[in-house]
Amino acid sequence: MKTLFVTVSLSALLSSPALGQDAPIVTNDPSATEVEAVTVYGRPLGRIPGETATKSGAPVIETPFTVNIVSRELLDLRNVSNIGEAAETISGVQRTIGFSGNQRFRIRGFQNISTLRDGMRQSVSQPEIDLQGVESIEVLKGPASALYGRFEPGGVINFVSKRPQSEFGGEAFIVGGSHDYWRGGLDVTGALTADGSVLGRLNIGYENADSYRDLIDNEQLFISPVVEWRPDDRTSLLARLEYLNRDAAFDRGLGNSPVFLDQPISRNYGEDFMRIEKRQWVGGLEFNRRLTDDWRMRLGAFVSAVDVPEEQFFNYGFPALSGTTVNRNFVSYNETQDDLTLQAEFYGRVTTGSLTHRLLIGVEHARDELAFLDGQIAYAQPIDLNNPVPTGRPDSYIATGDSRYEYRSNAIYIQDEIAWDRWRLLLGGRLEEVETYAFSAGFVEPAVTRTDSPFSPRAGLTYLVTPDWSVYGSWAQSSRNEADAGLLESGLTPRPTRGEQFEVGTKALFLDGRAEMTLSAYEITKTDAVVGDPVDFNLVIQAGEIRVRGVEAELSARPLDPWTVVASYAYSDSEITEDTNSFVLGNRLAGVPDHQAALWTSWAFDGALAGLTVGGGLFHASSQAATTSNNFDLPGYTRLDLNAAYAFAGGYEVRLNVDNVNDETIFITGGFSQIYPQAPRTARLTLSRRW
Repeated sequence: MKTLFVTVSLSALLSSPALGQDAPIVTNDPSATEVEAVTVYGRPLGRIPGETATKSGAPVIETPFTVNIVSRELLDLRNVSNIGEAAETISGVQRTIGFSGNQRFRIRGFQNISTLRDGMRQSVSQPEIDLQGVESIEVLKGPASALYGRFEPGGVINFVSKRPQSEFGGEAFIVGGSHDYWRGGLDVTGALTADGSVLGRLNIGYENADSYRDLIDNEQLFISPVVEWRPDDRTSLLARLEYLNRDAAFDRGLGNSPVFLDQPISRNYGEDFMRIEKRQWVGGLEFNRRLTDDWRMRLGAFVSAVDVPEEQFFNYGFPALSGTTVNRNFVSYNETQDDLTLQAEFYGRVTTGSLTHRLLIGVEHARDELAFLDGQIAYAQPIDLNNPVPTGRPDSYIATGDSRYEYRSNAIYIQDEIAWDRWRLLLGGRLEEVETYAFSAGFVEPAVTRTDSPFSPRAGLTYLVTPDWSVYGSWAQSSRNEADAGLLESGLTPRPTRGEQFEVGTKALFLDGRAEMTLSAYEITKTDAVVGDPVDFNLVIQAGEIRVRGVEAELSARPLDPWTVVASYAYSDSEITEDTNSFVLGNRLAGVPDHQAALWTSWAFDGALAGLTVGGGLFHASSQAATTSNNFDLPGYTRLDLNAAYAFAGGYEVRLNVDNVNDETIFITGGFSQIYPQAPRTARLTLSRRW
């Protein structure tokens, strides 16, 4: 068992494929082999790394899907400043920019339309996630609807929040960097009562920054108190609250024409009055109770409310460019986005003969609502491509009214993880009733509702060749409603789109548990995709099909105590295989490079240089289609990041980051086919103290 416990430490330190887990099972089978001892059960209350994959805490080496973990230690080693940078070491995950400027992701080629916050669904149109409150980031690749419901087939990202600790400790830091970047933070935790039954944690983050982009600035405040009550070793109740306030310039990037790639990356075709202000409240409750040695109960609640009292921006016209004139339409509205999730889950262990079953039974009620209110538009607001002179706020706008989209669902999901000798079989599925509501003034009016009852199954088989080496195969399906995509000829919103994935792979531990590796191959097909109606452009039909095939490899290692290595590679072959628009058939998906790779390494010195840590990383992506029409590509790039840190006595540390050392010009895609230039060479200096 030495290898297993070494791996637990490694997995806590490195980015995934984190294969190690918690304490081993105590089996009643006297003939149990060492392989069976890898299975986790009798787990303590609290969360286990990699839990996103199965919810049960099963070791990732036994899980027949690709699971990635970016730990807090890796985040600190790289000293990243936002969630987009944090995910760059994960293969097959591309960051993109959301409509409101927030960070979003593609997983295995598919846009992530929602995320998970501690296993609870949160929409992505407006919500922000401040890295100050994040303990780790977990990615389950492939369809996740069997556990989590309405998601695209590429996978899900789960942002795991910091939890209170029993021992008093904390960290305070301040960062200053290029383009007037300033950020400060406080993280303090410990027992709130003498007997240690009540624990608390407080995180505060504040950011104030200008930008390498003209007219762009950002100010953000984040506050998150957390309290956990542990009356005994079988019970815990955790309550979390987050408040985030953001006031920022609205950056719409560059238009979807290759001509924009030749413009300075600082150039902004917006106006100084175009801004976004948002106030966000997030609350969470989690109750855990161990009922018996073999059964436990978990109750959870999550609520997120985002209010955007003002949103001023422009949309590029169709086309975005006429000669040297940039076509713009000015838009203004208010926006609200609310999410609510309630869960009740029971976990148990049952033995039937030579089979051991790890069971999960859960029910969930969820609701998410998105509203665009008091919409206004001012058409035809041109500006010059090469000499953009702001034109100011228009004298008048045309009212466009309100739009509302709502999803309400009730679901039951069941999962059985069966262990027999060296074999592990996972069977699971989710049945839910989803009611969608859509209203858009002038387009979907009167309001339209529909109810669907999709079933999303998954299955996988793992064979443990040794306790440190497994091979697996799996199959899973996804389901997602798209109420905001338009109307069918019948007058209804589209039925749920479906996704299906087949995956095979292998996972291994080696170097006496100091290294872990995952190699996988997959094919995902999305059917019933919503595309334009070729007869009536005001309507849509469900005749689209998208296929993504790929190979991914990931390595995390600590070959020597001072040396950390994280590496990943992804090959993605994406294709639009069916569409009513013959011009896009066979095209690649926008924003998905064929090749993507990352390498991060660091070394902590000892002896005369004790306290010094140096690190660096290479991040590569090949060229990628800028638009679905594939009329031009965004260039590939290889970016070099470097950093160095020195730890002084008393818990003080100073850290220097230089990002994009080679000053590569980098573009990524964003909402509505916009192109977003990324930062040139920048530097940050951080001073922190831990206690």
